[in-house]
Amino acid sequence: VHIYNYITEDSDNVKFPMKLDIDMEKVVGVWVGQIRSLLGIEEVTAYETLPVPSVGIREWEKDFQLRHRLLENILDSKSTLSSLSHLLSQIPNIVIREDIGQMVVKAVEKVATSSALVEEAKLVEGYQASREALELSET
Repeated sequence: VHIYNYITEDSDNVKFPMKLDIDMEKVVGVWVGQIRSLLGIEEVTAYETLPVPSVGIREWEKDFQLRHRLLENILDSKSTLSSLSHLLSQIPNIVIREDIGQMVVKAVEKVATSSALVEEAKLVEGYQASREALELSET
C-alpha cells in the first residue's frame, strides 16, 4: 500500500520512504468489498438466527459464482456448437478435417461431463470441464 503526500508535524526532517503502521483490517475490508462488487456479490446483512461473518468470500458465494460461470460456459458452448451444426446442415458437401471433428466431439462430451458433475455437486470439476468445453467449441 502506498500513501502519497503523508504529512506529519516533523515533515521537514523525514526521510522517504517512511514506514507507517496501517490498520490492514480496514484496508483488506475495502479490498474485499471491491472484489465483491466486481464479482457481482451483494452484501448480506446478518439475521438473528443466521450469523454472517464478514471475513473473505463466503462458501455459498463461491458456489454461486462457480454455478453462474459454469452455466454461462455451458450455454455459450451449446450456442457455438448449435451454430456450427446449423452452418454444416446448410452446406451438405463441405469437407471437415478429422482434428476439427474430434474437437467438436470432445466439446460435446465436456458439456455432458460438466452437466453431470454439477448434478453431483462437484462444482469446481464441473466448472473446469465447462471451460474446456467452451475452449474446444470456440477453437
